[in-house]
Amino acid sequence: MRRRVVILALAVIILLIANCGPYRPMHITPAAMTWDNSGGAIAFYQIQDMSDAHFHFEFYAQKISPQGDFLWGESGTLIASGNATFYWTCDLYAVSDGSGGAFVMWREPLPEPPYHSQPHVAKIDSGGNVEWERDIPGVDQVIPDGSGGVIIAYSASVLKIDAEGNLPWGEDGVSLDLGLSDIASDNSGGIIVVSYAVGNICAQRVNSGGNILWQTGGVEVCGIRGGEAQVVSDGSGGAIIAYERYIPWGDGKQGNRDVDIYAQRIDAEGNILWGPDGVPVCVKPTWSYDPAIIDDGAGGAIVFFVTHLPIGDYHYPAIHAIRIDADGHKLWPEDVQVWEGAYVSAISDGSGGAVSVWCSDEEGEARVQRLDAAGRELWGPDGTTLTLRDVYLSRVGPDGCGGVLMSLSAVEFTGDEVSAVSYYVQRVDPEGNVVWGDEGTLLNP
Repeated sequence: MRRRVVILALAVIILLIANCGPYRPMHITPAAMTWDNSGGAIAFYQIQDMSDAHFHFEFYAQKISPQGDFLWGESGTLIASGNATFYWTCDLYAVSDGSGGAFVMWREPLPEPPYHSQPHVAKIDSGGNVEWERDIPGVDQVIPDGSGGVIIAYSASVLKIDAEGNLPWGEDGVSLDLGLSDIASDNSGGIIVVSYAVGNICAQRVNSGGNILWQTGGVEVCGIRGGEAQVVSDGSGGAIIAYERYIPWGDGKQGNRDVDIYAQRIDAEGNILWGPDGVPVCVKPTWSYDPAIIDDGAGGAIVFFVTHLPIGDYHYPAIHAIRIDADGHKLWPEDVQVWEGAYVSAISDGSGGAVSVWCSDEEGEARVQRLDAAGRELWGPDGTTLTLRDVYLSRVGPDGCGGVLMSLSAVEFTGDEVSAVSYYVQRVDPEGNVVWGDEGTLLNP
């Protein structure tokens, strides 16, 4: 029997997806998790009975105290269940309602060909009771709306749901006429969406009333081809965007000779503030990629990214971070190398710094590090190492107290077949201590 670990740390705002480790035979849906405003968490997870040809699945929500104890019974609250004629797993979402409860989202498989799925959203109160449930047209990312509801982005549209389950922007939401890369709140009940479809990075804003505020097709973020783009609010109705900037070969050659990391700021009216191409975050004679960005609480941002370090005949990935202010100036004299590894996710620590979680391809381990506002490493040179190895890292989320929440899925195999999946949750406090045991709290004992 082999054991692989899938690790997921979830946030109220959606950041980037990543994974690491030598082997991943199939997608196992990890638990979604959000904070409960008191140092605890609400987890949303799927259990699937794989013992017969008609797969039975169940979705549960569980509330965990700051000490790691279950508050909604041994298994939690059953949110939905059903059967499928095929193995079914879907991405799960959980967002705090700001009052000790949560919104949870999932997709239910439809039994007839062509085997589509129906997305759902449910509201759970602080006691674990389902207040309401409804169908929605889709879900890819979700953020709180600041008024007890949520804004959901899917495909090329955004949908708003209030605390009572009403749809103030209509049943299908607002069509944006651009793809979806990342989203952020505008801090006024609306949303800012960033797209990098076909290499053109654009941004669009929708206000609290569901009105598109910027030009049709969005505002162009840079005048050169770009790649992966991530966005955070600037605290003033605009946004700061970190993105990959492609440097083509030229002379008719196809492809790119280099990739750099740049950042751009857009104000509340859609004006570009940092020049036509933005400001350089990392311009080195090696590829830089996979930006992750968080706001610093002072109108600026901290940008994480991955570079390749040449060591002998090999190039090892290394994670770096740099802080920029509201004018695009670097506040740290040099970017901070967090660790040799790849696939970083990060959240704000609420004090101008950041908590980052990453994993190493070579050692198959996950680590957590906290940087203060000056870029100093607070949890030692190596950070906090998680006990479980061979991990797949995906998202991180705050515990509301300066620490980080994570969820972990331990998969057991019989031969090449999945025989059992165990779901864990873990918390690391502001001092870097693992709080919920060595491996975390098991959701499905």
